[in-house]
Amino acid sequence: MAKLQTYRWKKGLRCPRCGQARCSVHARGRDGRRKLRCGGCGRTFNDLTGTPLARTHLPLTLWAKAARLMAAGRPTCSALSVKLRVKLATAWRVRKILTEALKDADLRQALVGEDIP
Repeated sequence: MAKLQTYRWKKGLRCPRCGQARCSVHARGRDGRRKLRCGGCGRTFNDLTGTPLARTHLPLTLWAKAARLMAAGRPTCSALSVKLRVKLATAWRVRKILTEALKDADLRQALVGEDIP
């Protein structure tokens, strides 16, 4: 999560809606993800808001494993489903999201954790 936070907030923590820098930790979710509140507009958000992984409700460990599998080669949805132990529809959605997300080299570095050309 720390790598993802570093990637996400390169220029410092800011509200994705109004750009205000006065943000604070509001709460923690059951999964341990922090929920943040903007001091300017009062909106709540988390570290994944505005990223391809937003609103997916899947554990970050699953995303990291899927990203490594996608970076190593382009597995079929059924192979991805078996390796991740998720439903076929979930594997299709994960593969679709990661195909787009892994085009960004910096995000690829943050998710996969290694330099891949």
